[in-house]
Amino acid sequence: MSRASIEFRRSLLRAMMHPLVRTAAAVVPLLLLLAPSSARASDQNVLIRVYDMATSDTAGRAVALRTASGAIASAGIGVRWRDCSRGGVDHPCRTVRAAGDLVVRILPTAAPAPGSQEVQLGFAPIDPAGGATVVATVYYDVVQQVARRTRLDARELLGRAIAHEVGHLLLRAPGHGETGLMRPLWTDAELSQNRPEDWTFSDAERQEIEASGR
Repeated sequence: MSRASIEFRRSLLRAMMHPLVRTAAAVVPLLLLLAPSSARASDQNVLIRVYDMATSDTAGRAVALRTASGAIASAGIGVRWRDCSRGGVDHPCRTVRAAGDLVVRILPTAAPAPGSQEVQLGFAPIDPAGGATVVATVYYDVVQQVARRTRLDARELLGRAIAHEVGHLLLRAPGHGETGLMRPLWTDAELSQNRPEDWTFSDAERQEIEASGR
């Protein structure tokens, strides 16, 4: 494993094998939230429910969500967050998820893929046929490890990881861009340099999000 880079990969099978997914806290949201989504990019607005199962740091989570909002705004999309986490302003979220709402889960630990030692900040299962999916996951322990190694603010790194995974839900595509927020590898050097252009969507990606019908 190269400790100098982070690779994002997506696997629905891996998500279903994750032991935390079988806990009550994780299963209930999934049962309610895996229905197809019909939100449209033309609305220029999306509601995202957040289920933080890793921490009770409400203030830190707020910083992460502000960071994620800024990155997602570069795609021309405004975000309304519904913090369904314990201690969050919307906990518990008893209402049924509306068509078009997205979901972000922050899990405490990552389950390594068998035979792989790659570092993954998160994943978003994507329908290869181009259908809408709504759930993205970020691993809090990996975010903390990378933040400590690169001396970054873990809250901001968490927000950028959230924005990256939400980007896949908006793009409805498993691929990555060559540069910017949606690039597949985030090297330690890039993270330390913290260039603004590394945390935005490209013009082509903005057009793809609009064309996707999100």
